[in-house]
Amino acid sequence: MTAVGPVELEAYLEVERSKARKLEIIFGVWWRHYAVPYGFRWTLFAERSQCPYCGAPLEAPGGSEAAFGDTHLDHMDALSLGGEESIRNAVYVCAACNMAKGRRTFCDWLQQLTPACRELARQIYTDKHGHPPEAFTRKTKSERLTLPRIELQYSEAVLRRLFPVPIVKGPPD
Repeated sequence: MTAVGPVELEAYLEVERSKARKLEIIFGVWWRHYAVPYGFRWTLFAERSQCPYCGAPLEAPGGSEAAFGDTHLDHMDALSLGGEESIRNAVYVCAACNMAKGRRTFCDWLQQLTPACRELARQIYTDKHGHPPEAFTRKTKSERLTLPRIELQYSEAVLRRLFPVPIVKGPPD
C-alpha cells in the first residue's frame, strides 16, 4: 500500500472536518453519536499510529470501508451487544487484536491485554465515551450503517436553513 503524505492526509482530514461541521448543524452537540465511522476513516486513523490493544503499527486506510490490510475498525462496544455505530465507539486496531476481541464486552477484552495496553485502551474508551467501560449496558443489536447521510451533500449554509435547531435532544437510545 502506498504511504500517505502529510499534504494528502491533511486534505482527507479537511473533507472529514467538513462532514463533522455539517453533522453538528444537524445533530448539535450529540453529532459524534450519529457520525458513522466509515465516513471518518482518516480522522480515526489520525488518532494513533499504533494498535491501542497491543502496540503494533497500523497501516493507513485504503479502499475498503472497514478494513485495510492488517488494520481493522473495531467497535469497542460490539454492535452485537448494542454498541453504538458511531465514531465515539470506533477505533482502528490491528487485525489480530480485532479478531481476538471478537464480540466480547470491552471489560472482558481489557483483561486479555498487557497492563500498559489495558491502561491505554481504558483511557481511550473513557475519553471517547465519556464514561468507563463498566458503565456500558447491553442492548438490542445495533445495525451496521455504511451509507452516508444524504444531507451531507448540501453546503453548511443550506443545512443551517434546513436545520435551524438540531433534530435530536440527546444521544440515541
